[in-house]
Amino acid sequence: MPEVTHLFLSPRAASILDIVATSLFVVYLVLQIFHHKFMWYVYIPSCVAAAVTFFDSATWAFAGLNIYYIVMGFVGIISWRRHAQNADGEQDGAIILNKLDSKTLTISVIITVVGVPALYFLLGALNDPNPFLDSITTTLSIIGTWWLTRSIIQQWWIWIVADVFAIWMNVNLDKSAFVIQFVLCIISSFIGLWTWSRKGVYAKD
Repeated sequence: MPEVTHLFLSPRAASILDIVATSLFVVYLVLQIFHHKFMWYVYIPSCVAAAVTFFDSATWAFAGLNIYYIVMGFVGIISWRRHAQNADGEQDGAIILNKLDSKTLTISVIITVVGVPALYFLLGALNDPNPFLDSITTTLSIIGTWWLTRSIIQQWWIWIVADVFAIWMNVNLDKSAFVIQFVLCIISSFIGLWTWSRKGVYAKD
């Protein structure tokens, strides 16, 4: 197991910040399952806390990923507002979905094929403690977040795979709070997939 380093936080401060990020993320997961618009307002501060703790442990890709999450959180707020306006007249309680089109799928495959090896070599050069796991988790999470902002139901499968690798990585980093977080993520992904499948209504073109 790689040695865990701290660049600017004490071990206790890092542990507390891990717990804060995880606690907020649990609230976000519940809101995400029910497709609630307020999930983004919990998601953003959770990602800020996570970004700080991963920068502190020199886990560069995962730290950068959380910066990406913060940006996509604001994109999600704007995107979901637009989808809500386009969904006027749909049945009450419905979760408005968008279909996974061939263009989005093709771009996602290209990002994966190019992104994983590119990140692996970059992170290795930056002495990332887990370049293999970090590169896979980061690439899949970028795609999953993009699909989430577009309300594509298949995003749940992306998250399930990404979270398995994230658990492995955080075990190596001795980040117990994040291990618990990603276990909960997998459980919530299956619940979310079931909920979206049952209540989902595809938006009109």
